[in-house]
Amino acid sequence: MNRKTIALCESGYHSESEARIISEIIKNAKENNVNVLIFNSLMGKGDFPLGVDEASNLVHGESEIFNLINYQKINGLIIFGNSIKREASVLELKKACEKNHIPCINVNDPTHEFAHNVTISNSDSMELIVEHLVEDHHLTKINFIGGFRDNKETIERLTAYKRILTKHNIPIDESRIAYGHFWSHAVDCAKNFLRRDFPEAIVCANDTMAIFVIDYLKSEGYRVPQDIIVTGFDGISDAFTCEPSLTTVRHRYEYTGNVVFETMLKLLSGISNVKDSSIKSELILQESCGCGRHSNKSYDQFSQKYVKRDAFSTFTKQMVRADIYFSDEDNIDALFDHISEPLAYFQTKNFIYCIDENITKEDEYFLSNNFTKHKIPGKVISVVPFYTNINTGTVFASKELLNYDFLQEDEPVFRMFTSIYYKDRCLGYIVYEPNDYAEFDFRSFMLWIYNSAEKIGSFCLKRELEKLNLKDYTTGLYNRRGMEKHFSQVYKDILTKEEYISVICIDIDYLKKINDKFGHEGGDNAILQTANAIKKTFAKNGICVRTGGDEFCVLVHSEKKQNIDKQIEKLTKYLDDYNATSDVAYNVMCSCGYFTLCSKDFTSFVEMQKMADKKLYEVKDIHHANLKDNASSVLKV
Repeated sequence: MNRKTIALCESGYHSESEARIISEIIKNAKENNVNVLIFNSLMGKGDFPLGVDEASNLVHGESEIFNLINYQKINGLIIFGNSIKREASVLELKKACEKNHIPCINVNDPTHEFAHNVTISNSDSMELIVEHLVEDHHLTKINFIGGFRDNKETIERLTAYKRILTKHNIPIDESRIAYGHFWSHAVDCAKNFLRRDFPEAIVCANDTMAIFVIDYLKSEGYRVPQDIIVTGFDGISDAFTCEPSLTTVRHRYEYTGNVVFETMLKLLSGISNVKDSSIKSELILQESCGCGRHSNKSYDQFSQKYVKRDAFSTFTKQMVRADIYFSDEDNIDALFDHISEPLAYFQTKNFIYCIDENITKEDEYFLSNNFTKHKIPGKVISVVPFYTNINTGTVFASKELLNYDFLQEDEPVFRMFTSIYYKDRCLGYIVYEPNDYAEFDFRSFMLWIYNSAEKIGSFCLKRELEKLNLKDYTTGLYNRRGMEKHFSQVYKDILTKEEYISVICIDIDYLKKINDKFGHEGGDNAILQTANAIKKTFAKNGICVRTGGDEFCVLVHSEKKQNIDKQIEKLTKYLDDYNATSDVAYNVMCSCGYFTLCSKDFTSFVEMQKMADKKLYEVKDIHHANLKDNASSVLKV
């Protein structure tokens, strides 16, 4: 099957406009037998708090998903570069496409110019609104709220606003211009406007800011449009259902999606002289300027909102319940079960949590290691599969994206990929397929992802802190706390069945002499090599503990009596081999003593340890007696 595959890079729920364009691209792709893989960072540029720069963990975590793209598996790439926070990611995507000779289209991004661009006209669109307010409403006190001050869309819309005012000989007053960051900061802008010369109209650079402003004005007792006119820009669905309905400019999103896909088809077919496209918008006159008739909001609209609100209420209850269970959870498989409960709310298909395989390993210090910092893990394991045929526990390379087998299915494939991260650690990514992209609740989905990532990260942190509390930092063996915990568990086990128990005490010979002559670095090495010998010998069937500076203890229990002498010989040989091949100027040696009894004769581990310790010093005395010069015996000849 030679079906084409295109990748798409975007910023998740950044805007309804983006979602509607992408939804149309997906629709066209399915009709034309083309696969679509969407690499999705949940937070768009406008969603980041002020002051968050490109070096922050948040930005790295969001943009890491773009590094999953395997350019050998795709035929083209579509990017919404204007909404991606990390500037370097946009440039890296462009460079990768050029290097791999893959056609790339940049959509609605006035900042970055690619070889092929589809843009939506901003300046002409804003002119339509301001011209309407001046010519039809005869207004002169028109204020403007832009997005970000240095954002190119804001600059274009502000330039159009000024151009129309100048055309009609209306002075440009900078105090009537503010920046609402495309979100609720627009309310602060409106407050400042009202403290000065009261405006006749407030023109907003997007619908979301306009709706925030209208809600604020209504809360202060002002009537829209009778006291003040408010207009938006974008034509999102909320502009038609808010009260009053919003006069806005509607981009032709569905048409834009068609143009983007048709442009990509031309590029995939080898046509090289494909021209850029600029899509013009249309003015929608509604109630917020007084030109639209009062619209009776249909019962069906409110009924649908109620159904959605009821579903969201169920979702939040499941989130809270998962939090309650998580607080006492010490099993990672059960943790995944808890965090997956709210998934039914999203009605996704082919959902898979692809988590770093190291997280599932009990002895792996995931958060303490540097190999995963700010990077998608090399290998992942599938957990929480939801409406998919991928089994739990499937391990695969991250960049293989489930080995790309799904690209060869009978029908064209649509999949989305979103990274998950905790602080500066990338935990992996999620694969999913929304039933309806344009209607998908990305806001709640983002909340769920961040919540589940926080749980996984907190679980790993808690587990690692517990391990650090129970283990010796230098050797990785259990410390006395670890010994007490695990010895008490063994005690519970031996009460229920008959076993043989051995306690082995181990002491490093002449550690003080090594420290005196070679410093603590030499002493630490002797301790570490002895610990390695103990782990090599006893780790499979014993509990290995560092009880003091040069002292160790091992507990071995089994149904059959162990040959401890043979195991001690193995430990001694390990150190002899090390001494023969190491380049240090001293030998690492140890003495061992042990005590064994049957569980039916067991009294306490303390008594067994005393008996093993007594044997140890008997062996140590023999060792010292056999060495002619104790002072120099540690040195290699």
